[in-house]
Amino acid sequence: MIPGPSEPEPEVLSTLSLPILPHYGDKWKVLYDDTTSKLQKVFRTKNDVIIVPIPGQLTVEMAVANLVTPGQEAFVCANGLFTDMIITMIKFWGGKPIPIRSDVGSAVTPEQVAEVLESNKDPAGKALFVVHNETSTGVVNPAGEIFRVCKKHGVLTVLDAISGFGGLDVRADEWKTDYAIGYASKALGGVFGANPVAISPEAWEAAKKNGDKIHTRYLNLNVWAKAIVEMGSWGHPHPSSMPTSIIVGLRKAVEIVLNEGLDNRYRRHQEVAKLTRDKLAEMGLELFPDKRYYSPTVTVPKVDPRWEKQLRKQLVSRYDIMIGGGLGELTGKIVRIGHMGTTATIPKVTTTLTAMGAILKELRKEELIQR
Repeated sequence: MIPGPSEPEPEVLSTLSLPILPHYGDKWKVLYDDTTSKLQKVFRTKNDVIIVPIPGQLTVEMAVANLVTPGQEAFVCANGLFTDMIITMIKFWGGKPIPIRSDVGSAVTPEQVAEVLESNKDPAGKALFVVHNETSTGVVNPAGEIFRVCKKHGVLTVLDAISGFGGLDVRADEWKTDYAIGYASKALGGVFGANPVAISPEAWEAAKKNGDKIHTRYLNLNVWAKAIVEMGSWGHPHPSSMPTSIIVGLRKAVEIVLNEGLDNRYRRHQEVAKLTRDKLAEMGLELFPDKRYYSPTVTVPKVDPRWEKQLRKQLVSRYDIMIGGGLGELTGKIVRIGHMGTTATIPKVTTTLTAMGAILKELRKEELIQR
């Protein structure tokens, strides 16, 4: 019950026992193309979708490498650990990050973004990064509204949808998203190792323009574009070998999502998240994030620092349930309960919260005795 990886769908696990496919050829072309076309439906896009076999962080770094040239400014909606990570990436690649900050536990607003872009001398062609679902705080940023502001200024838009993809609605085309990052092993219910990325014509063109300033081969979108053009016809639209079994599992996970129906799935996540929040309130726990921006895939309550470690430790040792702790400045102050994909169910959340309640009751009782 952590904010990812989540428990994979059982049918996804069963695909891992199938014979291994080679990463090119007619069979692979059909399967890969079918997987990317199904992923387009989850992204709600007509843009190209590629599948990159790397950790989620590197698909974010891929955006930085291609869309932020050395010395160039880039905007980051900064309100948590994972947005701060993007600021660090931009610095490593020689760019100049411009953070647009909100309070930790709140969202960055379109008004804040508009103010920064309007005060910038020439924002056109620069990139703006948003983490859609900031799991370090349990906050959803209003990406669609932010991106509408960006497009008025000709700004390229990058959406890190890693921790919400499959559990939180993404509308890449409607929001004019140039580079959108999904994920396999969180709310989608797949297995770690293959990241889908939806790329607009504008992002492809920006990478082409920046070609001689992109000092990486594997993360270079121009290398991927060349593979698509030169090798796509015989089933190798990628510049390296592929973890084919992981992608077969990804395809199964996406099929399960689409069979459930996107609207039904997002409604399920919202309902389970509300139940989680209500039950935590009954237990006397205050929620950390601003209530206007609650995440549907992770709930973050404040916990007495004296009990936080014991609560998580006893959940594992007594009940075999794992929840997340706080990160960075929130270490020891909060816990993070993931309910995404297969764990976004009433029985799993109820079991977790019942166990939490029992442990907290004992911890409170022990404190009273010691007094």
